[in-house]
Amino acid sequence: MSRRARGVGLAAILAAMVVAFAAAGVVRAQEAPVDIRVDLEPRSATLGDRVRLTVSVFHTDAVLITAEPPEPREGLTLVETVPVVTVVLDDGRLRSEFGFTFAAFELGTMQPGPSRVLWLHEDGRSGATEVVAPPFEVVSAAVGDASALRPLKPQAEFGEPPAAWLRPAIAGGAVAAVLLLAALVLWRRRRHRPEPVAAPVVAATGPEADARRALEEIASSGLLQSGDFGAFYGTIAVVMRRYLEARFVFPATALTTSELDARMDDHGIERWQSRLAEGLLNRCDAAVYAGYEPDPVAADHDLTVAFEIIELSREQPAAEEAVSFERPHPDGSAATGGGANGSGAGR
Repeated sequence: MSRRARGVGLAAILAAMVVAFAAAGVVRAQEAPVDIRVDLEPRSATLGDRVRLTVSVFHTDAVLITAEPPEPREGLTLVETVPVVTVVLDDGRLRSEFGFTFAAFELGTMQPGPSRVLWLHEDGRSGATEVVAPPFEVVSAAVGDASALRPLKPQAEFGEPPAAWLRPAIAGGAVAAVLLLAALVLWRRRRHRPEPVAAPVVAATGPEADARRALEEIASSGLLQSGDFGAFYGTIAVVMRRYLEARFVFPATALTTSELDARMDDHGIERWQSRLAEGLLNRCDAAVYAGYEPDPVAADHDLTVAFEIIELSREQPAAEEAVSFERPHPDGSAATGGGANGSGAGR
């Protein structure tokens, strides 16, 4: 056989092998008895917020399914693996959902690493499929440049000053009116009833009062100004756990954040309030155990959220209107918040 003929025969054999391997790959892909979908919520979050990755696998009852956690990525921490939940669909198939919760500690576009879904059929077939989660954005909680100087307000304009005798006359008339009114009130009290005995001044007590005093000490401690976020968030976490334990009578100080979230609904805590507490405690855990260093504006906002959680869980009569509260800033000023919707974010 000539050299040219041998070359043509070898090329034909190689082409046949490529077609055979390609056909085998198509058969294996068609035989995979699973349908996989991936979702990620939310697609935009701030530093330390939770992001949930859900892997939904559709299969029959003849297939066993498991999913591996995504590969670690820099700036992205896996904080929770949700146990698998399997439900029966109307068409007779099963849907198994695997959940993975992340917290991001870097700004910008983040994406969890790939994850593998492993399956085993009852006839002995098995396989693995790699899934990739969509990216999401991590944005700053600070509004604008926190270090930028703000323009001063324009100076107020005043007209001509009043006459020199007018102010003393007005002040003297006001003092005389006040003294006359006080004398009249005193005379009427002495005439109609005896002098009441002044009640002793008693300092406010209870879980809310104790927790507020502890948070006010944190605000004036200087931890936020010195950048000691670990001590700042760690103290907030201790105060909140002690408050929940005393207010709702369950061992909150002995539970992890995940266990605490599962127990709050069982002890009469409103769902929206438990979500506020869960989010705050997760950010505290991130600062204490994961080295999370938030923007100072976001850290000050978290202290206000702690005040709001305490005030909004205070027992009040049904007809009583919501009472606003003030908490001291580290610089001595006051921030006002209140209402069931929580106004800490817009302080």
